[in-house]
Amino acid sequence: MRVPVRKGQPSGVRGAIPNSEFQGVQDSQDFRDLVDFLAEHSGREFWYYRGREIVRRGFGEVHADVLAACAALRVAGVGPGTHVGILAGNSYEWIVTDLALVRLRAVSVALPVDTHRDTAPEELRAAYDLRLLLMSRAEYTRRAPAQPWVAPLDAPGDATVAPPCPGHPAPGDDVFTLVFSSGSSGTPKCVMMSARGTAASLGEYARQLRLTARDAIFVVLPLTAFPQRLMVYLAVRHGFDIRLADVPRLHQALTAMAPTVVVGPPAFFETVEHRYRALPAADRRRADRLRRLTRLIPLRTARSCVRRRIFADLHALFGGRARLLLTGSAPARVTTLRLMEELGFPLYEFYGMTEAGVISWNLPGRTRHGSAGRPLLPGTVGIAPDGEVLVRHDPPRSTGYYGVAAATDVYRPDGWTATGDLGVLDGPYLTLTGRKKSVIITRAGHKLQPEPLERALAERPEVAHAVLLGGEHAHVVTAVVSLREPPHDAVRTALDRAVADLNRTLPEPGRIARLLCTDEEFTAANGLLTRTLKPDRAAIADHFRQQLSGPAPVRQRPPAAPRRHTPPQGTGDAR
Repeated sequence: MRVPVRKGQPSGVRGAIPNSEFQGVQDSQDFRDLVDFLAEHSGREFWYYRGREIVRRGFGEVHADVLAACAALRVAGVGPGTHVGILAGNSYEWIVTDLALVRLRAVSVALPVDTHRDTAPEELRAAYDLRLLLMSRAEYTRRAPAQPWVAPLDAPGDATVAPPCPGHPAPGDDVFTLVFSSGSSGTPKCVMMSARGTAASLGEYARQLRLTARDAIFVVLPLTAFPQRLMVYLAVRHGFDIRLADVPRLHQALTAMAPTVVVGPPAFFETVEHRYRALPAADRRRADRLRRLTRLIPLRTARSCVRRRIFADLHALFGGRARLLLTGSAPARVTTLRLMEELGFPLYEFYGMTEAGVISWNLPGRTRHGSAGRPLLPGTVGIAPDGEVLVRHDPPRSTGYYGVAAATDVYRPDGWTATGDLGVLDGPYLTLTGRKKSVIITRAGHKLQPEPLERALAERPEVAHAVLLGGEHAHVVTAVVSLREPPHDAVRTALDRAVADLNRTLPEPGRIARLLCTDEEFTAANGLLTRTLKPDRAAIADHFRQQLSGPAPVRQRPPAAPRRHTPPQGTGDAR
């Protein structure tokens, strides 16, 4: 069924690109019948790890397993509207259980393991009205819970659902899962995802990405992140293979599973850039010459084919079959995007959020490096008077935050969803300029948007991550830079000069006053990155709070020659 576009725009929203046709195409099949497509596409395969081995199951077998899980869940007492928590890492059982809950019209509650590992079951039940909690077998063994409504993920029939918790309003028939948004600051919010909105997005994604039965999509980030599950639903609905792994096995799985479609944060793809820039000098010069020569090939398809053959060793890092690479969750380096293109990798940047799904993306033939691409559909993106990016899909991809009566700062009464990001529309392309909540207010009262400066520093090949802190986190504006190797004199001097160059473009109250270099890696495991691999400002500020505690005067001119020694980590002033 085609959903007509609403013609009117709310007062004050500018820049929305008009849509003269329709806002989107919603699958006529109810999303709750998604499982039936497993039987329809029985020849497709689901690959996953069982220990160290890769197991391959046809969609027909997966369909049978989902029906068996439905039967076990019914024995436990699960029915329409039952809230069922899942606390486990990526696994085949996770997907089977989730699909079974979709079919039963229950509500899955996808609990991130990293934030709920030690949360008591009763606390989780009280917060999300859980009537059943399913854990990985290892987690269940570790905890040995006594509650009859808690069971291993692979044995849901061993449990008995608990009665409803008093005081929890039902989220509505359209809500099929509760998921947690993941931002770079603040507490994650529990988002109620719409079955109608999800069904609408599946058809549009498949159409624009031109997915076919020959594709195999790679799912590796935690399944608690809704975009990962969305890729599974996409494969089930439109009939192409699934390759499931987890982050610790990322590189091993890419090589062994050879997917054709890979979606991940920029860090996934920066591996290729690091490998290329680490080539011996003679090999690097030869590769640079070949890259320049391929620019002379006029046809894009032929040019890409030649590049894939020349740089086959690098393509082997992704299994050698990747035809579409999509990166989001954090801005990609323009240097990475351009290098990947010249190496024959089809890497495209997109922009989205849990509450609204994909908002915009770059695709083959319609790409502008450094932008977030074109809106998913015409008329769905606008810019508020304060520069905030707004998005509107019909039907909405989510219906609100669980337990929050009215979040009108995000879900606006006029039908637009506020993203919290700042941006501009330049023709058909959306360019992001920062986060509203990331604005640093210096002690002099100057407002500084950190993201453009962070991107400029992160473009340097020796920099893994760059984060600006100030205001509540530091006495002076400080650039915290995570390096790929120990900060020797040449690297530190180059960064001093880079900061000095940036400072020349800034008013004095907004200049970077301290450069804090570290070779400590920022990871999700040590808490300095979120679970979607974005820098966590608050965690980084807390981790380096001792180095950030004192003032640091700034000298505006870069040194004329390299210094003779490297200052202790965390004590250097910006030059």
